Amino acid sequence: MDKFGIYTIRGPRQIGKTTFIKLFIRKLIEDDINTLRILFFTCDMIKDNSELVDIIKIYLQSFNISKNERTYIFIDEITMVNNWQSAIKYLVDIGLIVNAVVILTGSSAYDLKVSSERTPGRRGEGKDLLFLPLTFNEYLKAIGIEIDPLNIRQILLLGEEDLKRLNFKYSFLQEYFLKYINSGGFPKVINEYMNENKITEQTKNIYRDFILGDAEKYMNSRGTIIEIFKKLPEIIGQRFSWHSILNDLGKSIKSVDTIQKYFEYLAYSFIISTVYSIDPSTKTIKFKKALNQTHPFLYGNLNSRDS
Repeated sequence: MDKFGIYTIRGPRQIGKTTFIKLFIRKLIEDDINTLRILFFTCDMIKDNSELVDIIKIYLQSFNISKNERTYIFIDEITMVNNWQSAIKYLVDIGLIVNAVVILTGSSAYDLKVSSERTPGRRGEGKDLLFLPLTFNEYLKAIGIEIDPLNIRQILLLGEEDLKRLNFKYSFLQEYFLKYINSGGFPKVINEYMNENKITEQTKNIYRDFILGDAEKYMNSRGTIIEIFKKLPEIIGQRFSWHSILNDLGKSIKSVDTIQKYFEYLAYSFIISTVYSIDPSTKTIKFKKALNQTHPFLYGNLNSRDS
């Protein structure tokens, strides 16, 4: 953190991005960083990208912070501001934040990914960081269960008796795995499920609304997303072509390029994962064939309400 850099933190909503920023600021203060050199604000009420620029200008001028001083600028929910990337680009070009560490988060992982790619050569040491739901192993640690880690090579070297002993030793994990699948690895959902043994409709609606809301904002159609979700059970774990999906969705989507854009949006939003197959003879990726793995909590939540 001793060099200029513009970082983005992407990930599903309610995954802990804002909490991380606040913990980071606390760490800076504990390390005796002058608090006047730390700026944190959220863009919920920012009118446009010009106001975003003005806020940072006013901050630097109000506290007489020179361009040579290291500053730490945390901007939360930056995707609420239309064309925010032009504001960041402008601030870099006029030299106002060339000695700052800038960390940006947003509720729309899709917007943050696509828009950040429009600031080439202006991010310094910055990079895109991913905050993802807990893995099963992290989930177990969070609830106080430790297991002996084994990698694939170690597992393949185990004999039949060893596997039987492991199966018996960890048979109790099946119950926790089902709970993990139901919560999807989201901290808020995990806490609710642990405390109430269910996930409330209010919580489900939070995740459902952001999927459909972003689909309407960036893809101009929540109905098409719902239609795609209804099709997914038939192709999860199966090879398919974009043309085959287009035939099933021909009424709402007219071209292969469009269906690919929808799947790209879903992947950037961490709702599905598209894994392309490889041609063994040429060892090249076949972009027209893919396996799709859907996030079970998000997929089940959306389908249960709109099927």
